[in-house]
Amino acid sequence: MTEYDVMDQHADGGPAPGRLPLWSRVGYLVRRLHQIHNAIFVEECKQFGITPVQYGLLTALHYYPGSDQVTLGHEVGIDRTNVADVLERLSERGLVRRERSQRDRRSMIAFLTPAGEEVHEQARVCMMKAQERLLAPLAPPFHPAFLAVLTQLVEGNSQFVPSESGFDVERRRREKMLSPQREKATAKSDAEPGVSEERPPARRGRRKSAMSTAK
Repeated sequence: MTEYDVMDQHADGGPAPGRLPLWSRVGYLVRRLHQIHNAIFVEECKQFGITPVQYGLLTALHYYPGSDQVTLGHEVGIDRTNVADVLERLSERGLVRRERSQRDRRSMIAFLTPAGEEVHEQARVCMMKAQERLLAPLAPPFHPAFLAVLTQLVEGNSQFVPSESGFDVERRRREKMLSPQREKATAKSDAEPGVSEERPPARRGRRKSAMSTAK
């Protein structure tokens, strides 16, 4: 089936008048599904005020306490700069504590606090409900197969987009926050007068007078 055939057919074989060829593009559908999942997750877990990425880090630290930023980034699929930002937010809420690694003093490692463990456990029910809502349009017998296909696609293509790519919500959120500051700094820089290539007239006059005296 070509992408143009999708304009004439639903997934169940029925007519789909006006449906764009986008619906035959895997990337488009994956992105839409990701957006839907984020919306469902935030709604289900609103009492905890936590995002999917933040809950992912809590889960990683629950199973791998004392992990550094590189390890956490690999497990969750974000770059270590974003890991630092998310850990900072979680630390401010008292859910995570950070300390210097004993093996490498340049590295920071993280642990869940008792409050972090509690949020991780309590939010698990909401997280699972979000997963169930996401899969609800599929018949239950298809759920394991769908998860297996997704896992195969991610594992089979992970080498093309390493976690260091940083293409995620947390980075976009951080850049949006920093954007006004950058614009202000740029405007200030543009407003500052540059150094003139010509010397001030008074200085040229003094130099000329000195040369006349020397003659």
